[in-house]
Amino acid sequence: MQERYLGDIHDYFKFLFLKFLSNSLKTKIGLNWFLIKPEDIGQKEVEKNDGEKRKYLHHTELQNYDETLISELKLYQDNKKRDVVNFSKNTHLRKHINFFNKVLTHSNKAEWLKESLIKLKNEKIIFLDPDNGFSNNQKGRKSIKYLFPEDCSEILRQNKIIIFTQFQSFTIKHKEYIKVLKKKLRDSKFTVFSKVIRNRTAPNTFYITILPNENSLNLHKTYEEYSKKFSRTEIVS
Repeated sequence: MQERYLGDIHDYFKFLFLKFLSNSLKTKIGLNWFLIKPEDIGQKEVEKNDGEKRKYLHHTELQNYDETLISELKLYQDNKKRDVVNFSKNTHLRKHINFFNKVLTHSNKAEWLKESLIKLKNEKIIFLDPDNGFSNNQKGRKSIKYLFPEDCSEILRQNKIIIFTQFQSFTIKHKEYIKVLKKKLRDSKFTVFSKVIRNRTAPNTFYITILPNENSLNLHKTYEEYSKKFSRTEIVS
């Protein structure tokens, strides 16, 4: 996650999902933004002109999903106002989400992850939003844009449920892509929840869930209800 993306369509669907989870399960959700600065990746990353997928703010069907949230996110059409800390202090989502806002860098990964688990110690579910999703072999400066097996293992040791964002591949059909991703996760000895949320947001995103050894929450019912409530979401098994 980068601050320039705050309030784009992917953020909107993320917040819809986390708010729904919180209401359905009657618990707060932990959100680790996986916040990074483009300067830490390189000049090409800085020069990217993305994060402006915001037409949803004026789309009648999408506005009706959550008018309160739409009203808040319209403020971030101005890129100078995109400040994650300020957002987390002022949003009504504070009732539903515990935000971890620290920036991840190349040098602070272990400390950053430890601090996140302290901050989110009371939340059973932790949502992770890395720019590029899961990887088990990414190296170099772009590595901070990925979630790694060792990150997941550390969180699972705290008996947390992990949900993370994965963008759809442009080269593989989505069902096949999910099969490949699930296999990677299972090869890393993780228990992958059967239901994957697909958000049809161009590009599409998926919410992938990894379960700890002990879990008493009924996610099956919650995910099914969520996919029925919002017309641009669906379950992929």
